[in-house]
Amino acid sequence: MKVRLTRFALLLALGACTEQATAPGVCPDFCPGGQIGVVDTIFTDMIERDTAFSGYVEAVGGEVMAVADVPGAVDSRAIFRMNAMPLVVVLHDTTTSPIIVDSARLRIEILHRDTNATSLWIKLYRLPLAIDSTTTFAQVITPFTDSIVDSVNVNALLSAPHIGDTATVRMWGDTIQTDSAGHVLLVGADSSLILYTDLDTAQARFVAADSGRVAYGVRVSADSANTIALGTADNGRGPRLTWFFNFLDSTSTAKDSSLSRGPIFDSFVFNPPTPPIDSNLAVGGVPAARSLLRVKIPALLRDSADVVRATLVMVPVGPVPGAPADSFTILARAVIADLGAKSPLSTNSQFFGTHLVHLNAADTLRMELTDLVRSWALDSTLTPALMLGQAPEAASYTQIRFYSTRAPAFRPTLHITFVRRYTFGAP
Repeated sequence: MKVRLTRFALLLALGACTEQATAPGVCPDFCPGGQIGVVDTIFTDMIERDTAFSGYVEAVGGEVMAVADVPGAVDSRAIFRMNAMPLVVVLHDTTTSPIIVDSARLRIEILHRDTNATSLWIKLYRLPLAIDSTTTFAQVITPFTDSIVDSVNVNALLSAPHIGDTATVRMWGDTIQTDSAGHVLLVGADSSLILYTDLDTAQARFVAADSGRVAYGVRVSADSANTIALGTADNGRGPRLTWFFNFLDSTSTAKDSSLSRGPIFDSFVFNPPTPPIDSNLAVGGVPAARSLLRVKIPALLRDSADVVRATLVMVPVGPVPGAPADSFTILARAVIADLGAKSPLSTNSQFFGTHLVHLNAADTLRMELTDLVRSWALDSTLTPALMLGQAPEAASYTQIRFYSTRAPAFRPTLHITFVRRYTFGAP
């Protein structure tokens, strides 16, 4: 009996020391009395100053040469001048032998095209050697009319059978497609088209007085609005002209040889030209235009709220005319310091924003800038400003214009969702 009483007392003691750790707390003893508040609003006055600047990149510095034929919208043409050639060959005994050119082969790379285009023709014209970065569309109208050198139907080449015998692959490095005129087409790994055109001495005139310099222009035509983009020297995919020639060696034996030259100048001209900057915000075109937007972060977002989402909203003045395949990207980048047109731009991709502009449409721009606006709200030492530019710049005739802060009804705004910071009560 004494043993049983001892056990009972021990059980009572253990029970007195047990906690119900899994039991929920009872409000309002353990729960704060406030509520989390989510606010979604459009700040119409956060963008307080904005400015458009032009002249950043000229066509001669672009990554591609834009060639387009869009009736009623734009006529854009590539122009390029090839580097000089040596006039003699230096022999082993240091004597020289003049070269005698018998033909040439031009290589151009089509980086971008409208795959929906039918009967796409590329036409090659001889241009004056005087073309340079100051050349205008009007100055080359005449040679683009009466100095055609060659033309090729790209769609016909693409439908031609592939030739892949051993000798062909050894010569060209891949299977080719060709036509009766001897044009050769290769398809690159990135779906680019590499076009070779054989030129005789009438089409590629080797003039010793000009050191073999020649200049050409390219136009396109098709059954409908069409556009292509040709590679340039700036991206290492510019035109190449290979001269085939012979010379006499030291034993007076004729030798065949060849030498390739790249462009010393490549660009494009178009009509109508890009209009000058006005009271609106401009992005793109040639010369390239950018727009600087300066933002005033309200005390509310700095002191008592956390940004959940931020979207830049801008209204275009009108649609951008052109071929649908020429749609382009607008890139927003944070500004390190506000120095106007020369403001240095951030390289941190976390603070980039992008938006695709579709041609012939006037859709409102909505660009996500959450990380950027959140960083401005958290760090008052950052410059609250961003620059809008085309990506890549000076690669197309296309330019879009947006209403600025000088148009109150359509001014740029920031659509922001934020959460008011929760205030915990005293225990």
